[in-house]
Order: sequence, then C-alpha cells, then structure tokens
Amino acid sequence: MQQSLSFIPDHLISSVSIIIGAILGGIFSWLINKNYTCKAIETQSKIEKAKREYQDQNKACKLNEYATIIQLDICTSLFQSLRMLKEFSDSNKISIYPVPMNYNYAEAIVALTKIFNLKEMSYIYQLYGIIEKLNNDTNAYHYNERQYTLIKEDCEMFIKKLFGTNFSKALEFDMDKVTYENLYENEIIKLGYKNVLIKLSNIVQRI
Repeated sequence: MQQSLSFIPDHLISSVSIIIGAILGGIFSWLINKNYTCKAIETQSKIEKAKREYQDQNKACKLNEYATIIQLDICTSLFQSLRMLKEFSDSNKISIYPVPMNYNYAEAIVALTKIFNLKEMSYIYQLYGIIEKLNNDTNAYHYNERQYTLIKEDCEMFIKKLFGTNFSKALEFDMDKVTYENLYENEIIKLGYKNVLIKLSNIVQRI
C-alpha cells in the first residue's frame, strides 16, 4: 500500500485525511445533534401534555367546586323551606331554621356558563333571588311576627318556584327519610328545574 501511494505527495495525503476527518466529524456531530433535538422535542411534548392534563384537571376541580356551592345552597334552602312549612302545617307554630348561603355564588354561576344554556342560567338566578331573601330574613329573625310571616312567604315562594302546582305534594315528603336526590328525581318537580339539578349533580360526581 505504501508503495502504491509513494507517488502521491505527503501534503496531499494530509489534506485528504483532514477533509475526510472533517466530513466524518460533521456527520457524527449532525447525528448527535439530531438525536439530542429529537429527545428535546419529545421531552418538551411530554411536558406540554402533562401541563395540559394538569390544567384540564384543575379546571374540572374548579367546576366541581362551583357546582358544589350552587348545589349545596339549593339543597339547604329546599330542605329548610320544606321543614319549616311542614312544621307550620303540623303544629301551626313554625321553628325558624337559618338558611346559609355562599356569597361567592355569582362567581360560581358565571363559571358554569359554558355548561348551562341561558334559560338554565335564568332558573339558577331565579332560585338565588329567593335563597338570598331567605338568608337575609332568617338571619334577621328576632321573634317578630312580621319577620315570621315574611319567612313563611319566602319558603312558600321557594317551594312553588320548584314544584309549581304540586306544592302540596312536595309537603308530603318525609323530611327524616327523604334524600336530596329524592327531592328532584321525581315527577312533581318542574322539568326545567329538574334538569338543572340533575346537571349540577352530574358535574359534582365527575371527580
């Protein structure tokens, strides 16, 4: 081999070796960089996917929280209104039970605008109009006959809003045995409100 290359100048052989080395070095550098870039892109994609999943999970948790706020306010008002009216009917003397309300309910309702249509949102706001009055009147009650009458009217208004002409049938629920689900999964509640309460329950049960 040395004899066959003896006629080639040494400086030319050196130049060729340098060029080949540079080409091979470039190829290996390109392969290494390509592999690094692919791994970096893959890692970034995993990070973005995990970030999206976290955001989706966080969003679902917030929706669950807001739906729970609304459901709890409606549930409490419904139970307390029925309980007070039934006691009034049974003994002609009503015990005044407080009707608590989460004051962030407006924020909770707005957060659910993409789930409920405009009519359903109106149903929820109508209920809250009465819930807020119940909250104010029960908190202000000091054994005053006028306040007593106002609270009774509030309770009747709330039950009639949900059950309409089936108001008297709603008073037949046994408050010691009935569940919140029993109060809306029936044929006597207005269909629009029934659908809203079922929707709320489905959101709460997702997580």
